[in-house]
Amino acid sequence: MVATRQPVFEREAAIRGVHALTRAGRAYPPGSRRPVVFFQGGPGSGKSLLLQVLDDRVNQYIPYARVDFADSRYDEIPHTLTVLAERLTRYRPRYGRLRFPRLLIALLVAEQTLPGGDFEQSREALRQRLRQRRGARWPQRFLRELTGEPPEAGVTAGAMTLLFRLPLQAVAAGLALVFPTFPRRSQVWFGHRDRGRTDHALDTLIELNTWARELRVTGGIAGAGAPPGFDARLRAARDNVDKLLCEAFLADLRDSPRRVHALPTPLLLLDNVDAPAGRAFLGRLLDARPPLEPGARAEPLTVVATGRVAPPELADTPEAPLDESPPPANARELPAWLRYRLPDLARVDVQRLLSDAAVRGPADRRLARLVHEFTGGHPEAVGVLAAALAARRDGAESVAELLEEPVPDPAGGGAHDPTAARRTAEQRLLHRLLPDADGRLDVIARCAAGRNTAESLWLSQRSGLASVVWEEGVEPWDPSAGAGSAVLLRLLRRRLARAPEEWREAHASLHEHCAERGDLAGRLYHRLALGEVREVAVELAELLPRTPGAEWLALLDEVARAPLGSVEAQRQPPHALFHALTREATGPASLGEETTTRMTHLLAALRIVSDPLHGTARELLYTQVANALAALASHSPDGLVVLQESVREYRRQAQWWA
Repeated sequence: MVATRQPVFEREAAIRGVHALTRAGRAYPPGSRRPVVFFQGGPGSGKSLLLQVLDDRVNQYIPYARVDFADSRYDEIPHTLTVLAERLTRYRPRYGRLRFPRLLIALLVAEQTLPGGDFEQSREALRQRLRQRRGARWPQRFLRELTGEPPEAGVTAGAMTLLFRLPLQAVAAGLALVFPTFPRRSQVWFGHRDRGRTDHALDTLIELNTWARELRVTGGIAGAGAPPGFDARLRAARDNVDKLLCEAFLADLRDSPRRVHALPTPLLLLDNVDAPAGRAFLGRLLDARPPLEPGARAEPLTVVATGRVAPPELADTPEAPLDESPPPANARELPAWLRYRLPDLARVDVQRLLSDAAVRGPADRRLARLVHEFTGGHPEAVGVLAAALAARRDGAESVAELLEEPVPDPAGGGAHDPTAARRTAEQRLLHRLLPDADGRLDVIARCAAGRNTAESLWLSQRSGLASVVWEEGVEPWDPSAGAGSAVLLRLLRRRLARAPEEWREAHASLHEHCAERGDLAGRLYHRLALGEVREVAVELAELLPRTPGAEWLALLDEVARAPLGSVEAQRQPPHALFHALTREATGPASLGEETTTRMTHLLAALRIVSDPLHGTARELLYTQVANALAALASHSPDGLVVLQESVREYRRQAQWWA
């Protein structure tokens, strides 16, 4: 993105809600845990950026850990827990270092090779391993070895802080040589696991070692010659290991020192939990929480997750919106999760971001309006177009110009993919909104010719493309899907316009389909998309005297939204494009047909101003629309008042665009 601070993306209300939830003094009903916070939004809506803002604000003050489940490194729950624990153990003032002795015991036991076939020998071997003395820094070093994480960066501390910390570290190192690394209560926990069980702790650990050895030897995959039921046995082993590790992780947090329970809670920041690995981890973590007895302390932990849709593990549980207000005093239980739907940017936010990016002073308010209409306020789309504006020394007059501007990859992907460095804004947005579909974009774009889901589904089935399109989960026609889907639909139609034969074939098929169904608006829409401006104008003129005014205006508005089938035409200044469209549609033979000519001018001008891709010079076009409607109003049987109201509105728009 272009600005270093990006204030409009930070979602201060959401951040204040998380801050309120982490406060130690916040009262909760007995036996309740803090709800999971879930930030919901589509690709590019700012979910990851919001987590980054939280990351920046708590860094060096509160223990936290962040993982992104879109990254395949976090496909396995043991590795994910190890990474989370390693990051939570990093030193923070007032907290010191969080400790995870139960998780460390489980991880240490899981990687041991115990004597096979002799239960007592295995018990004794484990007993000796757990009695071994280890240095004070062993837990962090062991976790880093398992995760491959680099050594932690030091937390900035003043001279007085260091004056007290250094002797304490020396004392801790000396005590570690005298006292065992794993407190007795941490070892005993494996017998009861906070669930009233009466197992022997060493027996539980030997079982854990057996499950882990099976997974380690087989790689977690049953071979072709495996006996019947072996695959189910491996799945059970994996489930048992995951369950025990999650229980140990949470038990260690509950057993944190009293001072940790009196401070703002540590944070888990889980990005993209609707990915399969994220769903598995979150579900297992929530299931691992034992029931709380009255007066028992819950884990000092706030979980903040993001995703496109709520995972099923949360979808069927009570929810509430995220805000700063405490729970009601008489509440008997809390919702399981607090949802915050990431809002789209307002036009004032778009204006601000474009002005920050513009090379030559504040951005044109007309361009900001077009960018807002094109993107619907979708945060990443606005950010990419702002980056394109920053790359243009002479500014821009249209969204089409911005889409064709090469923009740098904010993630630095050009180092690994040479083509990524020169992607245009249009290509970058398509790649982000429809990832991993580069080889199928042309197929999906063909179905974007439909006005709605029904037309696009019909077109995909007729062309034998349904499996390709719908397996991608592409539904940009759904108005409830958010601004990202609207941007995707515009980009797909623009891509289709680069293939004239495909464009004509798709819209001709849909024109016939609508004609067979008696869908007047659809038939005229697709006919206009085929470039038949005069023919559509004639039919609209014939309908005007025998159609109620409001109904005719609604039909006109829907038909005029038909996109242009030429990317080159989108580059033309609006008034030049208007003259080109009307010249092609009318011609010398029709100059005397006043009503048809006015209808043609109305349709051509309205078609341009309905599309935010075109340029900012729109004053004359809105004037053309107002004048044509004023001249045609007398032909309406009962719509004179309605049409005159539209005339006044278009004249107000002409003044705004001046």
